[in-house]
Amino acid sequence: MKKIYDQLSNDLLAGFYVEINKNINKGILSSAMYQELELIKKVAAERGLSNIDLLEIYMLHIRPQL
Repeated sequence: MKKIYDQLSNDLLAGFYVEINKNINKGILSSAMYQELELIKKVAAERGLSNIDLLEIYMLHIRPQL
């Protein structure tokens, strides 16, 4: 599954990260989705991005479009 995340832009990667987190917290997705978050974090780390960077990218590029 990591290969899918490797192909995403930073904006989309950040969007997946934030939306999966939100949906886990709301109970829409099960806690098993934490595995997906770990895969996203690995890809982000390979790109030199932290969790905070992902949140900032989301706030700057994704949220304004919603």
